[in-house]
Amino acid sequence: MDKRILNDKLAQAAKTIYSYCLLRTSTREEAEDLSQDILLEIMKSACNLRDVNAFYGFIWAIAGNVYKNWCKKRGRLIYAELDESLPDQGRAVEEQLVENDDIALLRRELSLLTEKYRRCAVLYYVEEYPVSKIAQTLDISESMVKYLLFKARKKLKEGMNMVRNYGEQSYNPRNLTLIYYGEGPNRFSNLIRDKKIPQNILWACYNDLLTEEEISLQIGVAVPYLDEYINYLADAGLLIKKGDKYSTNIIIFTKQLRDELANKKAPMTNETADKLYEFITANEEKIRSINYQGSKASRNSFIWQISIIAFQLLIGKITATLSPKLFPKTAFGERAYVWGVEEEESILSICNLSPNDGIEGELRMMDYLPSDRTYHGTLYTNRKLANILIRLASNKLTDPNDYDKEYIAELIKLGYAVNNDGVINVTIPVFTRSQIATLYELLTPITDELLAISAKIKQMKDSILLNHVPNHLKEQVSGISCMRMFNDIIGAVVINMVNKDYLKENWETNEIPTYYAVIEE
Repeated sequence: MDKRILNDKLAQAAKTIYSYCLLRTSTREEAEDLSQDILLEIMKSACNLRDVNAFYGFIWAIAGNVYKNWCKKRGRLIYAELDESLPDQGRAVEEQLVENDDIALLRRELSLLTEKYRRCAVLYYVEEYPVSKIAQTLDISESMVKYLLFKARKKLKEGMNMVRNYGEQSYNPRNLTLIYYGEGPNRFSNLIRDKKIPQNILWACYNDLLTEEEISLQIGVAVPYLDEYINYLADAGLLIKKGDKYSTNIIIFTKQLRDELANKKAPMTNETADKLYEFITANEEKIRSINYQGSKASRNSFIWQISIIAFQLLIGKITATLSPKLFPKTAFGERAYVWGVEEEESILSICNLSPNDGIEGELRMMDYLPSDRTYHGTLYTNRKLANILIRLASNKLTDPNDYDKEYIAELIKLGYAVNNDGVINVTIPVFTRSQIATLYELLTPITDELLAISAKIKQMKDSILLNHVPNHLKEQVSGISCMRMFNDIIGAVVINMVNKDYLKENWETNEIPTYYAVIEE
C-alpha cells in the first residue's frame, strides 16, 4: 500500500482504535500502549496489503490478534473477539463500529449501570471530561470519581463478557391494577394506571429481590428510565428496598390465583345466591309492605333493590371484624389496604355518602359496571348534584331556582329523575330512617346466614393465599382477604344470580335499583 495513503487511513482510524482499546483495558495508559502496539503491527504488515478496499477488514483482524496476545501476556482468561467479517467497502471506521457487536454490548451495559456509575462513565468516556471537571459537575471528590470509574469499568467489562437473558416481561408486559380500601382518598390508583413500566416493576419484584440492573433485564427497559418510577414506587410504599435490591410490598392477585379461588369458592357462592333469592322471594310481600318510595317497582327491580341492600349489610358485618385502627398506615398517612390485581375485575364497586360528606341524608350505591346505567361516579364527586337528589327525594325542592333547575336537568339526563307533567320524581328507592331500620331487621336472618358462609369462604381464601404470596407479605393476608370479600363473595354472587336469571339486566327505564337514599322522617 502506498505510504501516503496508509498514513491518511491510519490517522482516520487512530481515534477509533484507541476507543476500542479503552473499552478493553483498565487505564488510559494501558489503552494507549495497546493502541500503539496495534498501530505498529498495522504499519509492519501493510506492505503486504494490495487491495486498498480491504483496509478496514485488515486492521480489525490485526487489532483482534494483537489484543488476544496482549491478554495472554497478562494472564487474562476472557477477551472479546472483534468480528472479522465486517464489510470493507471503504466506509468510515466509525460507521463500521456502529454495526460492531462490541459497541452494542457497551451500550447494553451502560444502560444497566445504576445512576452513580453511569453518570461518571458517560462524562469520562463519552463526554471526555477530566476527573476534576466530573468531580465539580457531580459535586463529589476526585477520589470518589476515580473509585466510581474503577467500579464502572469493572462492571462494564464483566457485563460485556456475559450472556444477558432478558425476562419475558421485556417482550410480553403484564397488566396490574391497584385496589384501595380504607379511609381518605385513593392516592394510589393513578400511580400506575396506564403506565406499563411501574406496573411491570411491581411484577418483576413480586417473588424475587432484584437490583435495578436485574429489573432492567427482566422488563427490558434501560436503568436510566427506571430510576424515576422506582423512586416514586418506593416513596409510596409499594416497593421496599433491602440493601441494593427491591421487593414489591403489596399482595398481587394473579389470574391463576383468582381462578383457583373462584373454583374453590364456586359451590359456596352458588349456595349464597340460592339462599338470598329464596329469602327475598319468600318475604317479598312483607318487604314491600314497608311502603318505601320505590316499593312498587317491577319484580326484577325489586330483587335488585333488596339484594343490593342485603349486600350492603353483609359487607358491613364482614368489615366490622376489622377495626379501622388495625388497618395498616399508608405512606400518605391514611389507614387502608392496598393490593394489586392482574386484570381489571370491577364487576361491582360500592360507595356511601353521608352527612359527614356534606350530604343532607344518605346515598348508598353499588355500581354494577357491565351496565352503563348503574355507574354512579358522577354523584361520588358532585356533592351539589347529590344534595339536589336528596332534596327531590325528600320533596323539599318545591320551588327550585335557575341554579337548581340546571342540576335537576342533569339528574334527568343521568336517569336519576323523571319529569312527569311538570312533577319531578326520583327513580331510585328512598327510605326514611325508620323504614330502613325495619328492612334491616327483616334481612338480619339471611345476612347472618350469609355471614356464616362468608366465614368459610374467608378461611379457604386465607389458606390458598398463604401458599401463594411471598413470605414478607403473609402478614397482610388476613386483612386483604377480608377486604376482598366484596368482590370474592358479593361480586361472585351477583354474577351467579344473573347467570341463573334471578337478576335480569333489563329493568324498567325509570328504575335504577342499584342505588338508594335514606332521608329524615
